[in-house]
Amino acid sequence: VALSHCWCKHRLLTTRKENISEHCKEIQFASLPETFQDAVTVTRTLGVQYLWIDSLCIIQDDPDDWRRGSVQMGSIYRDAAITIAASGAKDGTEGCFMPRPTPSAPISH
Repeated sequence: VALSHCWCKHRLLTTRKENISEHCKEIQFASLPETFQDAVTVTRTLGVQYLWIDSLCIIQDDPDDWRRGSVQMGSIYRDAAITIAASGAKDGTEGCFMPRPTPSAPISH
């Protein structure tokens, strides 16, 4: 699964040289912006093991990794089983679904 989202004004969670080893071990769900949380939930609900998010999968302050990753983006989106497009959100803080589900609505995992 791949996520297409708008970065816009807010600084989203990114992978950088300083946190790559931590991110390779674990990224806490609660630390993710809502759009990423929604994408993880959809991916898990579909029973898919992998989710590609550009800001997490490309080391943002490594020019070589960014060059390699940016060249691969077209094929990543093209070859993804599905691409979640958070096109209704102005940035990564709003989530993938507009309007947001109500807390009383159960979400199965």
